Amino acid sequence: MTQPEEADIFEVLDIAIVETGALDHRVRRANAAACALSGSTPDELIGRSWGGSCFQADHARMDAQARMYLAQGQGRTRRLIRLRHRNGATIHAVATSVLRTDADGEPYFLTHLQNVSEEIAAQDQLRLVVENTPVSMFLLDRDGHVLVSAGSATPQTAAGLRETRELSILRIFADQPQVTSAVRRALAGERVDQMIETFGRCLDLHLVPIPDPNGQVGSVAAVATDITEWQQALADLRLRSAEQATVADLGQSALEAREPAALWNQAVLALADQLRADLVEIHDLDAQEGRSALLARADRRREPASERTDTPRPDVRLTVPIGRPTSPLAKIEIHRQPGAAPFTEQDQRFARSVAAVLGSAALRFRMEDEIRYRSLHDGLTGLPNRTALLDHLEQALRQPRQTDRRIGVLFIDLDGFKKVNDTLGHEAGDRLLRATAARLNTAVRPGDVVGRLAGDEFAVVCEDIPSIADLEAIADRVLAAIATPCRLFEQSTVSTGSIGMALSDRDLHDADALLNAADLAMYTAKRHQPGSRLAYRRPGHGGRAVQRSG
Repeated sequence: MTQPEEADIFEVLDIAIVETGALDHRVRRANAAACALSGSTPDELIGRSWGGSCFQADHARMDAQARMYLAQGQGRTRRLIRLRHRNGATIHAVATSVLRTDADGEPYFLTHLQNVSEEIAAQDQLRLVVENTPVSMFLLDRDGHVLVSAGSATPQTAAGLRETRELSILRIFADQPQVTSAVRRALAGERVDQMIETFGRCLDLHLVPIPDPNGQVGSVAAVATDITEWQQALADLRLRSAEQATVADLGQSALEAREPAALWNQAVLALADQLRADLVEIHDLDAQEGRSALLARADRRREPASERTDTPRPDVRLTVPIGRPTSPLAKIEIHRQPGAAPFTEQDQRFARSVAAVLGSAALRFRMEDEIRYRSLHDGLTGLPNRTALLDHLEQALRQPRQTDRRIGVLFIDLDGFKKVNDTLGHEAGDRLLRATAARLNTAVRPGDVVGRLAGDEFAVVCEDIPSIADLEAIADRVLAAIATPCRLFEQSTVSTGSIGMALSDRDLHDADALLNAADLAMYTAKRHQPGSRLAYRRPGHGGRAVQRSG
C-alpha cells in the first residue's frame, strides 16, 4: 500500500494521476483530475483495465513497454496516448509513467496524464491550413536536400519535394537555371524573393538563409506559393484592358476620321494583333449581303505570297457583321492557320465590340456622304449644283495645261419654260427639267460636267477646248438635244434653249467671272434670238459685250 504522505499528495495535486497494477494493468487509484479527464467516476475506473479507456493501438504499445520495464526492474517513459471520453470525444494526453513498488512489494505504475488536446487540435488545424492552401514550406541543408517540408502548392510540387529528400534540389532542377540560381544565391547568404515557373505552375518563391552558430549559412527556409491562377487572372485582366484600350482608341478614331479607309486599316491591324490572327479582312456588302469590295486587309500568313490565293483556306475562322444584324453594311472575316486554337467567347466579344464601333462609323460616313452629296447636287435632276459646278470650274482653272488648251463654259436657259409650268403644271415642268438634264449629259463630251444652277438654268464646264469653234460644236449638239420633242402627260412638247459661251484667257481666269461672262452672253442671245448661241466678247469693241456666233 502507498504511504500516507503519498496519499495526501495523490489527492491534493490538481493534476491527473493514475495508479495501475504493473501485472494486470487495472486501475488501483485515480484522483479527481484523472476522473475528469476521462469523464468517469472513481468507481467506474478503479478495478477496471486501463486499456478500456485507451485506443487499442496505444494500449498495445503501453503493454509492451510495461513488460520491458518489469523485466528490467525499473523504467520511466513518456508517450502520447488517446483516451476515450464518455461523451465520445477523443482526449490527447501525454502520459509520463514511472515503475514503483508498494509496501507489499507489488510493482505498479504511477502515471501523470497531461491533457494536450487543445495543442493537438491547434497543430491539426495548422496542418490542415498548410496542406489545403497553395503554399509549400521546406527547409534545405547546404547541399540542397529537403530536410523538412509541409504543405503543397501543387501535387507536382509535393512529388518534386519528396524526390529532393533523396537527391539535391540543385540536381533535380539542374535543367532549370532560374530555380538553381535562386537556391545558390540563398545558400550564399542572399534573401531571395522572385517568381519562378516550374512543374507547369507559377510560384512566388521566398528563400531566407538561416545562420548556424558560427554565423555561416547552415540552412535555407523556403516558402513557395502557387500563384498560377492569380497570374492567369492578371494576364486576362491585362488582355481585357488592352482590348478595351484598343476599342477606345478605335472609337476616338471613328469620331475624328474624315475618310473611312484609315479607320478600316486601323481596325484590321488591331484585330490581327489582339486576336493573334493570320488574316483579317473587311468586305463591303451588296444588297444580297455578298462581297462587293475589299475595304481593308491585314495579312500575316507565313507562306510565300506566290502561293497565296484570295480564296480563304479551311482554317479557323470568325465572321462578324458590321451594322445591324438584319441588314449589315459590311463584314469582318478573321482567320487563323489550320490547327490553331479556336476563337474564345472573349475573342468573339472583342471582335463584336470592334464591329460595333465600325458600324457606327460606317453609318456616320454614309450620312455625311449623303449630306455632302445633297449639299453639292440638285435634288430634282441629280446634277451638280451651282456650288459644286463652281468648285469644279475653279479646280479646272488651277490645273496647268497647254497654252492652246482652255476652259469653256456653256450657260443654258430654256426658252418658254414658264409657259410649260403655267399650262401643264409644275409636275410637267419638273419632268421637262429631268429630261433636259439627261439630254445634256448625252450631248456633251464624256469628260464635260453638266450642272443645274437654278430654275431652268444649266451650265456645262468643258476642259481642253482648243478654240471657240470647238465650244460652238458642243453648243450645237446641246441645242439639238434640247429641241428634241418631249412627251409630257400624253402631249408632245418642243422646247428650245439659249446658250451663252465663254472661254478662259488671261483676263478670264476666275470661276465666277467666267460663269458670269457666259451668263451675260446667254441673256444677249435670248434677247436677240431665242434658241441661238452667242460667245462672250469683252467690252471695248464698239461697246458690244458679246459677239453673235449663230
